[in-house]
Amino acid sequence: LSYLGLAAGTVLILAAVRYKVNVGIAAAAAGLIVAATSGGGIVVLTDSLSETVIEPAGLTLLVSIAFITMIGNIMKVSGALDDLTQGIGRVIRDARIVAFMLPSLVGMLSVPGSSVFSAPLVDSVGRSLGMTREQRVTTNVMFRHGWYYIYPIYAPLLMIQQISGVPYSAFVLPGAIATLAVFALTARTVFRKDSLTPEPSSLVDDGSIGSCGCSDCSSAKVSPGAGVNGRNEAVIGPGALPAVSARLVFSILAAASPILVVLLVGVGTSINFSIATALGALTALFAAPSDGPYLKEIARRFREGAVPGIDWQVVGTVAGTVFFGRTIVNSRVLASMTAGTGSAVSVLSLFIFGFALPFLSGFIIGSHLPAVGIAGPLLVPLLSGLPNPAGLVVALYMAASSGYLMSPAHVCFISTVQYLKADVSSSWRMMWGPGGAGLVLGLIFWAVQVAVNLL
Repeated sequence: LSYLGLAAGTVLILAAVRYKVNVGIAAAAAGLIVAATSGGGIVVLTDSLSETVIEPAGLTLLVSIAFITMIGNIMKVSGALDDLTQGIGRVIRDARIVAFMLPSLVGMLSVPGSSVFSAPLVDSVGRSLGMTREQRVTTNVMFRHGWYYIYPIYAPLLMIQQISGVPYSAFVLPGAIATLAVFALTARTVFRKDSLTPEPSSLVDDGSIGSCGCSDCSSAKVSPGAGVNGRNEAVIGPGALPAVSARLVFSILAAASPILVVLLVGVGTSINFSIATALGALTALFAAPSDGPYLKEIARRFREGAVPGIDWQVVGTVAGTVFFGRTIVNSRVLASMTAGTGSAVSVLSLFIFGFALPFLSGFIIGSHLPAVGIAGPLLVPLLSGLPNPAGLVVALYMAASSGYLMSPAHVCFISTVQYLKADVSSSWRMMWGPGGAGLVLGLIFWAVQVAVNLL
């Protein structure tokens, strides 16, 4: 019965993606189905709800997401987003590199759902490049998560090293190849010239573009020429210095100060991440440059940016998808796949536990950590006595990473789609190519390791 519940829940989420129903609501309903059909019943339900909205880890995530959306909105209202993208565009000539760097830098947060933090930044530079909403989603998700094949302080990678005893050095080369493949196919997908058509209200190098993405409005702050020219190069507006100056560097740092505060406090200290994001929101409110009287500007930012800044739909979507993932983990429906398979080492058992299970776990749950946590302990006992088991552990991690990248239940994907108001189905299909490249490379690496160990 638990298998049927999982299948029904998965179909429900896929149907929500197909018919453009709120995925957070569908994921919450899917979680209820999984809990109801599991052996644990009410225990699975209450534990999953508690882990999602009450226990520190879940509550921190939701509060952090709320403040992250607020930071993005305040930075839009204040013009800091435009100042940041314009400044980086003056330092880096190719705006495509800017589009790559922004989500990559925010990826250092390594917190579920924080892709919504870089979404406003990618939105701004993506509009100047003429990207569609779906291309901006793919840019934001893939250029952030592609690093996680090799990001050394990423929790799932640290966990699989602890479970298996395999050193980080074993992950570097195959992970770097997968990362480069994901980035290359993402760039080919999102920077295709034939598809880079500006939205009706977003003009490229043809007027002043505001933080809302439209021209000739009161929020317009980026001067003509501050976007990209016909060669996709970031160009410098009238009167700007062609070389990097101390004033330009200060302007970039001031505009980026809310992001820097979150990174420095959230990653560089042991302070709770929700506090770091709250400090980032206060920085966005008080510290970014002001074009008018300071107190009036702060009042305007609070009124127009902070008060309506929390995107409750994004928060609800994150809560629903996390709840679905927790019900699967707590019901142990995926772990029960071990029943009846025995413990003999064979190509089939290594494929099930070393590739198929981690991929499907990441794909269905939409979370990397549970996928590695489910599959890792099941595979490692099978590897004792094999001559070169480390490569099979690396293949497991690559499979889980690829499933996570391609999952329609991926929190960062769903929250970015929600933030950018993109089409869910089209955005998801656009990620198949880059995510599939990582999957194919992982499968090839797995096959080589099986041959090394069993033949």
